[in-house]
Amino acid sequence: MDIRNVDLNLLVALDALLAERSVSRAAVRLHLSQPAASALLARLRELFGDPLLLRSARGMLPTPRALELLGPVRKVLEEIDAIVQPRAAFDAASAVHTFTLSASDYVEYALLPTLADYLEQKAPGVRLEVRPLDLQLVAKQMESGDVDLCITGLQNAIAGLHVRPLYTERMVSVVRRNHPGVGARLTLDMFCSLEHIQVLVRGSGFSTRIDAALAALGRKRHARLAVPHFLLVPEIVARSDMISALPERLARGYANKLRILEPPLDIEGFTVGEMWHERNERDPAQQWLREVLLELAQVPPK
Repeated sequence: MDIRNVDLNLLVALDALLAERSVSRAAVRLHLSQPAASALLARLRELFGDPLLLRSARGMLPTPRALELLGPVRKVLEEIDAIVQPRAAFDAASAVHTFTLSASDYVEYALLPTLADYLEQKAPGVRLEVRPLDLQLVAKQMESGDVDLCITGLQNAIAGLHVRPLYTERMVSVVRRNHPGVGARLTLDMFCSLEHIQVLVRGSGFSTRIDAALAALGRKRHARLAVPHFLLVPEIVARSDMISALPERLARGYANKLRILEPPLDIEGFTVGEMWHERNERDPAQQWLREVLLELAQVPPK
């Protein structure tokens, strides 16, 4: 028997016939005429090579083969029903679930502590697995299901993925407290005379934007150190006389060690957003996580 040639509606009829043990009562249950129900029984007998139900003085009695089929048929129908029914809303308070996120170190700092606090209070059974962001691989990781959600600057938006902005970030200048060469206001001459820490995050363009803005003014800076991650910068700035540009949310987190100053030139900011694959578009758990992140992103860390 090839399952591709089997009308699954026959299993619905078989379940009704075995439950009612009466063609007329099964017909009512199936919203069919009695002749139509009799025709289905005939097809079922042919399909299984067994009479299935036999007439007797006490009504129709199931054959041993019919009794053998009763449990498995009911289970299959329940499983099919579960598949086609609308998915239940995600109950965060009782759910046991793991989400896999991909994010840069800056995004991890800006959003994940707040998200972890939220989960501890509202969704104690929800677990996070965070992977370093690899822009070359993340689309395939989400397509395969290895990553559920990517959070990054939307300058890195990938064609074919769903994208939603979370918040807009601005860039500020930072120096150590009691820096001997910087007064209450950072001037362009000060900015250019100090040694800089560049942040060369692949795909971000932050350093390029600063140098382009300076070049437009006929100026340039001296970069003494180049690092691949934003989170390296605060500690280095705090123990040196170098200056750097940081996203404001990150800089505010180190306000006890750093002075935060307005840059003396326009440094373009960026928008942080979430990206996900179509495979997760309608999943209730994924929808819940995306909405939580959108809500939490509106409140910058203190």
